[in-house]
Amino acid sequence: MDPHLPIPGYSRFIGSYLILGDKNAVIDPGPAAAKSGLLSALARAGVQPEDIHYVVLTHIHIDHAGGIGELITELPNAAVIAHSRARPHLVDPTALWNASLKTLGDLAMKYGPIAPVPGNRIVEAADHMQIDLGGGTVLEIYLTPGHAIHHLSLFDNATRILIAGEAAGVCVNGVIRPATPPPFKLEETMASIDRLIELEPNKICYGHFGCYDDGLGRLKLYKEKLILWHETIISEIARGTGPEAILQALKEKDPDLAYLDKMNKDEYARELVLLNNSIYGMAGIAQRS
Repeated sequence: MDPHLPIPGYSRFIGSYLILGDKNAVIDPGPAAAKSGLLSALARAGVQPEDIHYVVLTHIHIDHAGGIGELITELPNAAVIAHSRARPHLVDPTALWNASLKTLGDLAMKYGPIAPVPGNRIVEAADHMQIDLGGGTVLEIYLTPGHAIHHLSLFDNATRILIAGEAAGVCVNGVIRPATPPPFKLEETMASIDRLIELEPNKICYGHFGCYDDGLGRLKLYKEKLILWHETIISEIARGTGPEAILQALKEKDPDLAYLDKMNKDEYARELVLLNNSIYGMAGIAQRS
């Protein structure tokens, strides 16, 4: 689902997923600014707020989960499933909000403030935990740190569909790019991708944005891109290169970044902010190498 975030350049970028069964689950409700759009999308799908039993957070970055505190007041029967390390930040989001402001600045304000989630509504996720929605739909949780220490992914073994959050990067108009904001952990990310590769998914669904066939091939491609980007950034930092020149070097090494040339000004501005955050995350790794 696209909750139609009311920010220029952010159409078809925030991906929320509705999984139907005897019980129903929403994956990644998005930021506070997406709440109205998400509730409207549920209504169009014929699902009432009281019909949602679980809200699963792949991670608690503001663009994926910043709106859960407000949304949960509208979902009387829903439990929030999140990584155990996410729990304290859901209950008291002060540090998470301050970090969002530091990293994203004005964009965080556009996403909207982060409201707390009542502790009694939170269920801590565990590796291989199963969410049985009935009707043959079972989502299995895999802890996949790297993009964030509190990241998890979900896999439906019956359909072999993987809901990857940002563990497998970002997909913009079919093009995969790394998502490596600070504090990024390359080794953990690579290990998480290897875990997901072992699942051999037929289809992969990204937090940004959409579902695509050949999930296995896309995971392998993402792993290759991470290595390419990391090597390029290490080389550029050794030369004393700044972020703008690093991005240019990445465009020369990774021809898929040509997608930037096809974007309107608002979409390009969005990608520039997020690409720079990814470069900063990778640069932190490179500087410690």
